[in-house]
Amino acid sequence: MPRSEAHVRTLAARNHLTQLCAHFAVAVPVTERVDTAEIDFTFGTCRLAIVDDGLALTADAVDTISLARVEYLVGDHLERLGARDSLAVDWQPALDGTTGAPPAADDTTGAPPAADVAGSGAVGDREKALDQP
Repeated sequence: MPRSEAHVRTLAARNHLTQLCAHFAVAVPVTERVDTAEIDFTFGTCRLAIVDDGLALTADAVDTISLARVEYLVGDHLERLGARDSLAVDWQPALDGTTGAPPAADDTTGAPPAADVAGSGAVGDREKALDQP
């Protein structure tokens, strides 16, 4: 199962975690605890944890395309919600070795194709709505 991680530096980790969970909870199952949360998409999961200097994010999915969708949705929404703090989410392959296959030879950007992120027929209507600000 492919996995990636990101560390987001912020002094307002709890606020950003709460906002992100509230945003996604209208469309997908979200479990929020004191210092952690889990967002469960039909195609993958993102776990978030408050750490000393920000948020630690871990994304898991059944394949690399689904992983890219989780990364895009969570990263994009967190960056938009944290725009005042100039949050930046930089996903990296997980250190435990559970990474997916490298991008196709013709994909030099590393970004998922637009259809895979927002327009595929496999995405539920509620998850499509997540792409809206």
